[in-house]
Amino acid sequence: MTSLSPFSTPPAELRPTAFASDPRRTSGWHSRRVAYLKLMLPAVALAIVTLVLAWPQVMPDERAVRIGQTTIETRDIEALRVLNPRYIGVDQDQRPFQVTANSATQIGNADGAVQLEQPKADLTDSAGAWIALSARDGLYDRTGRTLDLEGAVQMFQEAGGEVRTSKARVLLDRSTIIGDQPVEAQGPAGYVTGQGFEVRERGAVVLFTGRSSLVLYRTTETEP
Repeated sequence: MTSLSPFSTPPAELRPTAFASDPRRTSGWHSRRVAYLKLMLPAVALAIVTLVLAWPQVMPDERAVRIGQTTIETRDIEALRVLNPRYIGVDQDQRPFQVTANSATQIGNADGAVQLEQPKADLTDSAGAWIALSARDGLYDRTGRTLDLEGAVQMFQEAGGEVRTSKARVLLDRSTIIGDQPVEAQGPAGYVTGQGFEVRERGAVVLFTGRSSLVLYRTTETEP
């Protein structure tokens, strides 16, 4: 009987048999694997692309915005709305003016008129005196440089005058304001009503047209 030591080399009959690998067998297996991958990878890629394209139809997203059978007219495309617009320019005498509003909606082409919501206009003369106008609605013609105001039209002068009417047109190039609707005005000197008005030279001259009335305030002189 042969005694084996844990540290001795086992005899030849007890050693595991080493099988030499066949190069032809290994090469054939590798070739089949490459061919299999060549066939499967394009198929998997095609399946993924098909799933991505078909997914919206299989599981529609209820949060998505859909466009149905809607007719979009040219006027809807051209009606651009801007919030808090501001238009700045000068009149024919290089005196500045400014037109602002809560919103402006473009009408027609880019150089046409814009509808204004809650418009305001400020005119300033060369000496720094100002006139401020406000209304409910407005139409600003950038080509003709006019501003039509309608609804609760108010005009304030730096000197203390106030004019109220329902409609007015501001000729921005001439710094002139005209109106053909009933008007009332008041200032430090008195109270005026009329059937129309015209403001020239940025408030230096105010004319009331049609049937008009004037009430002057009495001033009390204080003796020294």
